[in-house]
Amino acid sequence: MTRGIGIASISLLFSVAALAADLPATKAPPPPPPPVFSWQGPYLGVYAGALLGDGNFTLLSSTPLRGEAFIGGGTGGYNWQWDEHLVFGLEADFGYRGPLQVARVNFVSPSSTYGGVLGTARARVGYAFAPRWLAYATGGFIFGTNFTPRRFDSILPLTFGEVSTGPTVRPGWTGGVGVEYAWSDRISVKAEYLYAGLASSGVSYATTIGALPANVRSAGHVVRGGLNYHFSFGGPPAPPPPPPGPPSVVTK
Repeated sequence: MTRGIGIASISLLFSVAALAADLPATKAPPPPPPPVFSWQGPYLGVYAGALLGDGNFTLLSSTPLRGEAFIGGGTGGYNWQWDEHLVFGLEADFGYRGPLQVARVNFVSPSSTYGGVLGTARARVGYAFAPRWLAYATGGFIFGTNFTPRRFDSILPLTFGEVSTGPTVRPGWTGGVGVEYAWSDRISVKAEYLYAGLASSGVSYATTIGALPANVRSAGHVVRGGLNYHFSFGGPPAPPPPPPGPPSVVTK
């Protein structure tokens, strides 16, 4: 009797194992893909760099306003990701421009200029040539304190003078190019070049031979780096994976 029960138990175990082998094989669905990276969204940041003078100071003769000045400030903007590669944006910035250390050339030698403000409002058109790299062209409106020298001295005729009308803020235009890299989903760094051209302005100097009018054409090359914080970085969520198909039936 006991032997019969043992044989029946062994037969039952083999039957269960065979039935399990005949069941259809199933596996877990694949994990969803990661979110698609995108430049879309608003951002705020800071920048710093240098302005290289490319203007002119005209008093008795025309003298190039060459030299360099520190610039730094804050920026903000918004990007629209049009497709996988094309990115449109609007950006504005505002900051401080230090005194321009003017090179001494020609018969009239201006001193360093006044410091002042510098700001822009620009459009950007970019091309995302790699998942986290963006190259762009930019252009638009600029305003800033004109590059008025504080004083000057002249060899021919022998005279010197102090400015009697202070610097003013002038409008103008700007254009340039840049490249930006997304260090993470929130932080990006950029390098940028802009050409800045402000409207010319007239100033007056009190000199040893009386009041003399002068003209200042303020222009320069801006080279700067920036750090941006993005508030809504990342594209739309990836679509859900397709539902699993019907289980396969294993036949023998």
